[in-house]
Amino acid sequence: MYKMCKTEQSARRQQELEEGLLRAMSNCHYEQISVSDLCDRCAIPRKAFYRYFTGKDGALYALIDHTLLQYEGFQMAEFGMEARSYQSDLEQFFRFWLRQKPLLDALKRSNISGMLVTRAIEHALSDVGMPIRFLPQQDRAARRHAIMFGVCGLMSMVLDWHDSGYDLSPREMSVIAAKLLTEPLFTRVDIR
Repeated sequence: MYKMCKTEQSARRQQELEEGLLRAMSNCHYEQISVSDLCDRCAIPRKAFYRYFTGKDGALYALIDHTLLQYEGFQMAEFGMEARSYQSDLEQFFRFWLRQKPLLDALKRSNISGMLVTRAIEHALSDVGMPIRFLPQQDRAARRHAIMFGVCGLMSMVLDWHDSGYDLSPREMSVIAAKLLTEPLFTRVDIR
């Protein structure tokens, strides 16, 4: 895994390593990158790497998790505390992920895009994630499944949209997502 940094300097160093991993993944498959390669690219001693991460996977998890946290900051920067609509939230969601093309490219190149979905679900289910704060507290199991269903669906849409070369605008994607999230998936058919 990775460690939470307590100082600005250590947070910057950790971010440099995450960005170094992303740059390396733009040229190489994730499995081909070693901790030594990453340390060489970032010009830091191997020992320093282990101050921040338990291994290469920790750096990948940190890169993805910090991107997910950036989304929350992106929302605040775009909207502040003003009233928003469901539709505008979804449009901003897709705008954010459009800006994350280098990460999506790197994950796809290494055949590990599913890691993004998994980490997004874990993030949403954590105390840090936003969705859990907006759902009723009565039935924990139902809330958990609703979050998993929604996040998995949205992140799968992002990955498919990326794979299609962003053939639709963020607004068009938000219309589709809003419909899927607010209307029944199937209509009842009476077969009598």
